Amino acid sequence: MRFRIRPFPLLIALSLLSFVSCSEDPKLVEKREKQKIEITQLKGDVALIEEKLKNLPPDVSADLAEAKQVSEKQSAEVAKLEAEVAALDSRKRALQSEFDAYRVKYQVK
Repeated sequence: MRFRIRPFPLLIALSLLSFVSCSEDPKLVEKREKQKIEITQLKGDVALIEEKLKNLPPDVSADLAEAKQVSEKQSAEVAKLEAEVAALDSRKRALQSEFDAYRVKYQVK
C-alpha cells in the first residue's frame, strides 16, 4: 500500500507553523531594540575615533632624532668650550700672579 501525501493539509500545517513562529516574543523585541541602540552608540564611537585618527598631528620622530643629534653635538661643543675656558682661566691666574710678582719687583716710584 502506498501512502499519498495530500498537498492541502500539508500546506495548512506549514502555514500555521509559519504564522506561529512569526509572532514576536516581547523579550526578544526588547532585546533587539536594546541591541539597535547599542549598535548606534558604537557606530557613533567608531566615527569619533576615526575622526580623531584623521586629526592626529604628523609624525615628528625623524625631527626628534635629528634634534637629538644636534643636541649631542652641541653638548660636546659646550664641554669642549668649558674645558677651554677652564684652561684659559688657570692661565689667566698664572699670568696675573706673574704680573703681580713683576709689579712687586719693579715698583713705580
